[in-house]
Amino acid sequence: MSTAGVFRAPSAHARPAWALGAAYVAVFLLLDWVSYIRPFQGLNITPWNPQPALAIALLIANPRWLWLVWLSLLTAELAVRGVPADWFVTLAAIAALGLSYAAIARAVQTRLDREVVLGSRRDLLWFTGIVAGGALLSGAVYVCTFAVAGLGPTGNLLGAIARYWVGDVVGMVVLLPMLLALMDPLRRASLASTLRSAEWWIIAALVTVLLAIVFGLEARDHFKFFYFLFLPVVWASARHGLSGAVLAAGLTQVGLIVAVQSAANADLTVFELQVLMAAVTMTGLMLGVVVDERERAALQLKGSLRLAAAGQMAAALAHELSQPLTALNSYAHASRLLVASPGIPDEQRLDRLAEVCGKMADDALRASEVVKRLRDFFRSGSTHLQMAPIGPLIDGVVEANTRRAEALGVRIRCDVDRGLPEALMDEVQIAVVLRNLMANALDAASGGEGPPLVRVRAHEHHGALRVEMHDSGPGVTTARLQTLFEAGPSEKAGGMGVGLSICRAIVEAHGGVLWAEAGSSGHFCFSLPIGDQPAHRHAP
Repeated sequence: MSTAGVFRAPSAHARPAWALGAAYVAVFLLLDWVSYIRPFQGLNITPWNPQPALAIALLIANPRWLWLVWLSLLTAELAVRGVPADWFVTLAAIAALGLSYAAIARAVQTRLDREVVLGSRRDLLWFTGIVAGGALLSGAVYVCTFAVAGLGPTGNLLGAIARYWVGDVVGMVVLLPMLLALMDPLRRASLASTLRSAEWWIIAALVTVLLAIVFGLEARDHFKFFYFLFLPVVWASARHGLSGAVLAAGLTQVGLIVAVQSAANADLTVFELQVLMAAVTMTGLMLGVVVDERERAALQLKGSLRLAAAGQMAAALAHELSQPLTALNSYAHASRLLVASPGIPDEQRLDRLAEVCGKMADDALRASEVVKRLRDFFRSGSTHLQMAPIGPLIDGVVEANTRRAEALGVRIRCDVDRGLPEALMDEVQIAVVLRNLMANALDAASGGEGPPLVRVRAHEHHGALRVEMHDSGPGVTTARLQTLFEAGPSEKAGGMGVGLSICRAIVEAHGGVLWAEAGSSGHFCFSLPIGDQPAHRHAP
């Protein structure tokens, strides 16, 4: 595991060490004073102890400041609780607490991912286990130190340890994630973004209103209706991830402390409420971490899809440009032959050169349009839709493949219904589909056993424009249909295996459907919507 990451010591150049130390002691004393409520059996055990979280965060930032943690513990003991009855026992307990905080800090540094603070459920489970185990250890050491010296409870030792443990666990679970987030630049920016959100302030208002309602009831109903406070914490976590969880839990904890201080509650009820507070906080943290994991996974998937789209676009361009580039090469070769032919009159030679150059210009323009439209399609899925007839596109594809069909000995028959309505389409992209289907049909028909024939039919079917490509080839098996339109290794020599997948993507982007039908001969169909009518796959 990398040692670099969010757990760094603050820069000495950014702020003097003495200033940071003084600020830490001041905040530690403030938290100790604010949380010093309902002390238990003379051991100063309170239901909420946020100051250990501050000490652990300081030791995560710089383990050498353990002496400052001991100093703050001793100062708080004198300033908040008064002069101890036994200095030796108090100093021993303070030393043990400092060492337990250092152990927790070290465990957090070792087990948690350094790149993202609480970035996974695994990290959250480790964090919870470390906090719970560390708080139990420090509570047991603290209580037993006083009990051995005869200054603590002897009859209810386990109860005292449990109360100390609950106070520390709740304090660390609520405050430590926020402090860790503040130490991470990315998490810090996320917290700032959440605080700038209007939705967060609505959630904060809801927390305040619910606290007022719950603690405005009779004392026996506080515990019963405390579950309402799950709602805003879950809302904040689901919408803002870990940032929303720590902010909502922190606000709820502050409101809870104010409420129990303002109302008459038995000490036992206060500890029960704190246990519930721990459950609320852990629910929010778990949900927030899951939301953050999902968002990171979505970003990673989006990046992977961009790479996949880029690869598919490159394959599509290579696939589509091969035909016009081959034609350009043929035309260039023909031009050289015309120039070198001595027996052709100059006027006739110029006419033929002009004709060949015109075809070269047409193919170059078509190649340019293919590059532009496929680039736009793979970049954003955009199509340049306009009402257009399908007949001229089919005629153009048939004409472009006439010589190849003659060379393969395949006859092409075209059947386009007269009066066929126009459809909303990107002509360049639909031409790509037709050329791919025609090329596949010619290859299949030339390898069939019967008379080589490709039949193209266009007609209106169930309110949609349907184009069918039949060939006399061996057809497609039912098993092959499952993966026919997926990009993969091509069965054709020199093929790239992306033509049909690109065709389906283009047709579906037009709101249409492309499919093949199994049988003893080839049969590919695609439908495009006419007007506002959706295209469906129907049996002929």
